Amino acid sequence: MTVAEAFIRRRDDARQVPMRFDRGVAHHLVGPDDGASLVDAHVNVLNQDSGMGPYHLHERAENVYVVLDGIFRVIVDGRRYYLAEGDVAFIPPGTPHAAGSAGFGTATAIEIYAPAGPDFHILDDPTDVEDVDRPEIAHLLPGGDDA
Repeated sequence: MTVAEAFIRRRDDARQVPMRFDRGVAHHLVGPDDGASLVDAHVNVLNQDSGMGPYHLHERAENVYVVLDGIFRVIVDGRRYYLAEGDVAFIPPGTPHAAGSAGFGTATAIEIYAPAGPDFHILDDPTDVEDVDRPEIAHLLPGGDDA
């Protein structure tokens, strides 16, 4: 097994790659291209009009989103959530999910996969989606509580 070299880099110096369907830009922080074998971490900056990404699952990888700013719309196993700055979502292997900007501005999140490597399986979009109420962020959504 090859041991990766330690490194430190600034997010803005990380390799930037356009996301699928021109949805935004991914800043690749650390992953297999850097010698990491167990983790893949990047910062996704989604356009306001990004729409949802494809509904998919990872057979082996755990997936974590850490929202840095903006509002995300996320569907996890047929349930729709809105995530805001400071929210963390954990998605276990085998759990269908999709994410996108909620359409109220750009949205930025750290996304982490472990273990690293190709593990992206596109699924049919869910036919029934249940909205999950999150009163703690309702004031951030259009038409939400103004308190």
